[in-house]
Amino acid sequence: MRITPSQDDINERKGIWQAICWRMNVHKVPPKELAHQTPYSQDLIERGIGGEAVPITLDFLRDCVKAFGLASGRAKNHEKPTDILSYGKCVELLKPSPAMPPRQGNFWDYL
Repeated sequence: MRITPSQDDINERKGIWQAICWRMNVHKVPPKELAHQTPYSQDLIERGIGGEAVPITLDFLRDCVKAFGLASGRAKNHEKPTDILSYGKCVELLKPSPAMPPRQGNFWDYL
């Protein structure tokens, strides 16, 4: 029996793929190179960044974080930095940084 993902799951997957695509553009990493650094094939990566809801594994996310150099250098004695990242933390690292907040006025501006 095959389980069909809900619309929320599909939207979440597409959002993560958009973040991966954004990182690929920023770091100038083509799908072929990302495929060499992750367990996903070039075809799956191209389908994902093309808008399909390709399933995303934690191993793939960790490898993407590593490929884009987003992992912290701090790790416990025997762990690699990406081994301790959760699914949610990997997604958070891959998403673009929020825009800078609007300039807040100086105290003296209001006097």
